[in-house]
Amino acid sequence: MSNSEKGYCSPMMSGGLKGIIRRVVSRFPEPQFTRPRNLKLFDWTNQNGPEKRVLNLGSGIGQFDHYLSKEVRAINLDISTSQKNLQVIAVLKHVRRPWFVADEIFRVLRPGGHVVLELPFLNVIHDKDDYFRFTDKGIRSLFDPNRFDVVFEQVSSGGGSFLSVFLLEYFQQFIPSRYLKFLWRLTMRYFMCLLKYLDVAIDSSKSLRITANSFPFIGRKR
Repeated sequence: MSNSEKGYCSPMMSGGLKGIIRRVVSRFPEPQFTRPRNLKLFDWTNQNGPEKRVLNLGSGIGQFDHYLSKEVRAINLDISTSQKNLQVIAVLKHVRRPWFVADEIFRVLRPGGHVVLELPFLNVIHDKDDYFRFTDKGIRSLFDPNRFDVVFEQVSSGGGSFLSVFLLEYFQQFIPSRYLKFLWRLTMRYFMCLLKYLDVAIDSSKSLRITANSFPFIGRKR
């Protein structure tokens, strides 16, 4: 449960009752949907990480580190010099000038080095520093063929993954009470999560990119 969700119940509950509810909720399983397309990025990193070390650019709290093999050492930094591999998962949407960051990635990568990234296309605005969405061609405009060869690119997740989040957020706007919003998110996220499985039915569709939730990309510096 996110900090914002926890905040929904705080105005209407005493500290003791709120603590009990938080402990109960923390035991609930998180709704998960393993998307094989997403995991291909991490599979590639696990197999190709040079000397099993990868610089995780803009890593924050290391949210995706658990997808990496235990043999891979993820170095969580915001920028460095002369790197072989850079992992940039859902980061460039949070910077005001992503083209500058793309130029910096090109600068710090060694020749033959790889950038491994994923960026959203259809997605809700989820914090105050959320600036951009990217099509697959938009990603290629940042990491253009004059500087990077494509190693891997495809649709990561489809419209069902977007709908599961969008509908949860949209209908929440009709709920006036913070407490009821908290209950809405707590219960309905499990039902909305089922929409993600619709993506499985259209996984081979040639039009999948039109309603893509996100796009992964692996590029090799020329």
